[in-house]
Amino acid sequence: MSAVKKFRESVGLKQEDFAAIINVSKVNYSKKENGKVKFSLDEAFMISKHFNKPVEFIFGDCEVSKSELT
Repeated sequence: MSAVKKFRESVGLKQEDFAAIINVSKVNYSKKENGKVKFSLDEAFMISKHFNKPVEFIFGDCEVSKSELT
């Protein structure tokens, strides 16, 4: 189970709720949460800011695309 899924479930939210936070469809969010597509850095920061938690706390260390850093 992904770190972001564990966090989402721990705060009692559905995939639709997280999808709305980052303004993507539920289908797109599901792909991200299940590891088929990585979350963008911007998406990770949006969720982090919304919950006032560090990105690492929500996403662990491997679920965010690092390609935006280069």
